[in-house]
Amino acid sequence: MITIEEKNGDLIFSFLLVVRNEEDYIENLLEAILHQDFPHDRYEIIIVDGESTDRTPEMVESFERRYPDRIRSYMNPRKTLATGWNIGIQHSRGRYVIRVDGHSQIPRDFLSRTYEVAQKVPDAACVGGIIESKGTGFWGEVNAYVYSHPFGVGNSKFRTTKNEWEGYVDTVPYAAYKREIFEEVGYFDESLKRNEDLEMHARIRQAGGSFFLSTWIRSTYYVRNTLPALMHKSFSDGKWTLVASKRGMGVLRGRHLIPFLVVMMSLGFTVASLFSAVAWSVFLVLMGAYGSLLLVSSWGLKRQKGWKYFVPAMTSFFLLHFSRGFGSAAGLLSREYWGKERGYEERYGEKVTNAAR
Repeated sequence: MITIEEKNGDLIFSFLLVVRNEEDYIENLLEAILHQDFPHDRYEIIIVDGESTDRTPEMVESFERRYPDRIRSYMNPRKTLATGWNIGIQHSRGRYVIRVDGHSQIPRDFLSRTYEVAQKVPDAACVGGIIESKGTGFWGEVNAYVYSHPFGVGNSKFRTTKNEWEGYVDTVPYAAYKREIFEEVGYFDESLKRNEDLEMHARIRQAGGSFFLSTWIRSTYYVRNTLPALMHKSFSDGKWTLVASKRGMGVLRGRHLIPFLVVMMSLGFTVASLFSAVAWSVFLVLMGAYGSLLLVSSWGLKRQKGWKYFVPAMTSFFLLHFSRGFGSAAGLLSREYWGKERGYEERYGEKVTNAAR
């Protein structure tokens, strides 16, 4: 177990777990959090449940009874992640606040490695590591491959980096945030139902904060195990990324816009090709280029697991891209995008979180 040579015995980490209907994952995740190779008196565990309708609440209650001095739980009546994070942050006491998805798993050395990296780069507002995507069943394996391939997720270093690497990036997952950053830029925007971290991270960057990624820190993310579930998540991500972009500058990156542009260009050229042979020719060239990328990108899974994965990988790539693109278009046309801006307190959580104390 790592030794922390610091005075006062203050809490180093507040581990926030915001969940809703995670009965399949929460038991193993809590066991991993509770049994870190990090001094147990130097971190706390806070669970915020969004009124789960499965066995999640009773499972959390069971852990609270077994570990009454280490786990605290709160309810999140609004059920969204942003509100859950804000409730957890307001009740936390650690020097760093770590947020981890309930759909994930961490190794025993997750906190110790995060601490070592944070000490190495004290100027960074947030530090985090890479994610290994995993799935169960046939489509889970296919979707995990797609979610860890550059053609699927662009230049998301935390998803695609395989070799040892570390450096400053535009965002990190499952980040350890310095507590003072929330005092400086505010809390998560509770008007966002998804992608609240993109908007928060844009505010941190605008305030001069930086993000440091290290492959020394690793975790596992469990992808959706069906195509409909993958499409639903991708559509929602596309929509709320566009809505988040309305909240402030610096949210969007090229990887966020490409699916939207592909869908818009496809629709545009489809219509134009009805009236122009040139447009039809250009459309065929673009479709050929995209098809070639699909073939090349899917070939890797075929080499790993065989021919039966080849066409499904192409299908998953295609549906991931176009569901996200159509989601972005829906976001651009949505009431949430064009609605009136909310006040600071409602947007960044002070009303709800103070009421939850």
